[in-house]
Amino acid sequence: MFRENDQLVSYLSRADVDIVIARVPGQFRMRLRDVYFSRLSHGVRRLGSVRRRGRRDITMYSVLPPRLSLRGYIRSGQAASEFGAPSSGQWPPWAVRRFLLYDVLLHELGHIQVVDAKGSDFRRKYAGETLAQRFADDLRRELWCEPFEHPDPVHNPPSDAEFSVLALWQQADKQKRGLLVSLALSAPHPKLPALDDFRPLSPVQTRFFQQALCHHGSK
Repeated sequence: MFRENDQLVSYLSRADVDIVIARVPGQFRMRLRDVYFSRLSHGVRRLGSVRRRGRRDITMYSVLPPRLSLRGYIRSGQAASEFGAPSSGQWPPWAVRRFLLYDVLLHELGHIQVVDAKGSDFRRKYAGETLAQRFADDLRRELWCEPFEHPDPVHNPPSDAEFSVLALWQQADKQKRGLLVSLALSAPHPKLPALDDFRPLSPVQTRFFQQALCHHGSK
């Protein structure tokens, strides 16, 4: 079982969050004041929350273990493949980042939407779990309807190139996966790092690694 004092890595940056928030239609982000980051996920038992007072601030628990599966967070109507992850086992770092940004962040943004201005308490006034998740799913799929010009692949749905790399990921051992996590979360790199353990790479796979590791664009 994961313990809070185990090794943790940061999956998101402020720039990552800012990119997503900027894509959200203005009427849905009017109430948002700030997004905070915390390492207190309590064993990955929570990934995001909204501060009840004022319902204007979001906290993202994006400092998480390097070996991670978010399968337990997949809800009805979703699939791990929507985020570029396998149906079981460890998720690639780019799939974790995509889920945090385009599910968790949007879900918490849904919680600050006013659904009943005359509600007697916050549970009636603001979107609850069901409406917040519907908000996240609908908005994510709307944002992904058209290609988004950005070097970081997590801001678009998984491509065929990414799924071809997923096959390599699933065949890789713990050490090889650890290398990819480290490289992905320390991106961007000035040139494609040596990936000898994964060669031979197809041109399509090489292109995805160049996007994920060299043109991260989030720092």
